[in-house]
Amino acid sequence: MKLYMVRHGETECNVQRVYYGSLDVPITEKGRRQAEAVGDMLRNVDFDQVIVSGLCRTRQTAEAVLSRQGAVQQEIWSVPAFDEMNFGAWEGLHYTEVRERYPEDYKAMAGDWLHCGPTEGENFMDFSRRVWAGWKALSCKEAFKKADNVLFVGHSGPMQCLMCHFLGMDVSNIWHLEIRQGVYTEFEIVDNFPVLKGLNVTC
Repeated sequence: MKLYMVRHGETECNVQRVYYGSLDVPITEKGRRQAEAVGDMLRNVDFDQVIVSGLCRTRQTAEAVLSRQGAVQQEIWSVPAFDEMNFGAWEGLHYTEVRERYPEDYKAMAGDWLHCGPTEGENFMDFSRRVWAGWKALSCKEAFKKADNVLFVGHSGPMQCLMCHFLGMDVSNIWHLEIRQGVYTEFEIVDNFPVLKGLNVTC
């Protein structure tokens, strides 16, 4: 199986540089162009399966990627386990606002980001377990196991978690992996053994 991983296109929250995970925001026009550019790069790949999260920005990105192929559109599978981390009360806030409104929680998370989560949100370890459980459940599906080419459109956090698992790294190493927009990352998976073929590929 070849797995093509694509981060969703730009959103207004990216532009504003605010915390957002569970906020269901659409991609911008620039985000659509980024997705279409990926679609142009992958226009000769026939996807057997298309996987997105439960949030509209991943579906919109997948649809824009597929729009460049001109072939029969595949059904898009929505998997909420691949949603971005829930930042709770911090959703939509800049870090300076969070620091002012929730100083104790902000300080706690800065000191132990793996186990101390945002106010009323998910902590990282729970989030990473949720994502990996979603991958294991997906991997058990017969249609998925038979696929030759899979398009996975997701968020930076879940993609970093999955890539750490694929590469045999602890999930605490996510910050070593930059997940850019408007590009794709390719893995080849044979007998459940993933091999990285390209990271943040552009053409």
